[in-house]
Amino acid sequence: MIFNQSHFLTTILTPALRVWLYSQLDHLEGLHLHITSSDPQLLQGIIPEVFLESEFANYKGLQFDQISLTAQKIHVNLPQLLKGRPLQPLNPIPLSGRLRITETHLSDSLRSSLLQSGIQDLLRQLFQTDVLPSFHWESIRLDNNQCLLQGRRNVSVATPVLIQAAVNLSSPQHLLISPIKVEGIEINHELSPVEFDLGSQVQIDDLTITTEAIFLKGNLIVN
Repeated sequence: MIFNQSHFLTTILTPALRVWLYSQLDHLEGLHLHITSSDPQLLQGIIPEVFLESEFANYKGLQFDQISLTAQKIHVNLPQLLKGRPLQPLNPIPLSGRLRITETHLSDSLRSSLLQSGIQDLLRQLFQTDVLPSFHWESIRLDNNQCLLQGRRNVSVATPVLIQAAVNLSSPQHLLISPIKVEGIEINHELSPVEFDLGSQVQIDDLTITTEAIFLKGNLIVN
């Protein structure tokens, strides 16, 4: 009887979890979900493990593909779900896995507020000031372990701008941008390495940048 209850709950939780995932993203394609059942835990509203694969996702304007993730011990509002209400995770969700960001995805993500914020943070550290010139960024190209940001200054005569930088991990929570080469911008000081703190909820175990894509492997806690 317990097995039947568990199977019944799995048939409810899988589509409910799918709906919740779609609600968290701007766009999602080719989603595949598999819930690993554990009778006592499911009956308590705890999903022991979920395997997730997707061909493409867009999160707040950031684009990814070849996504393969595992989430563990997701506590959900099972009593409310059984009454027809939407699924709601009740705890931070630990994720582990890998994904890819192609050169095309990066350029198409330039309109994303998340990527724009990261670029602004980089510029503030490069210029060593909070008062920045206005730029129009056009593309991001990739090379081995490098990113090349191309655009123009928003002045009467648009000036081409190029920021070329190597990107590596200094720790699982920190990105190191160095060395940095800038063209089309006058900077009257020596360019120092720039380090980005990704936060305690992010752990990148492997970062590989090729001429075609960025490959990421690691862990993330989603609140």
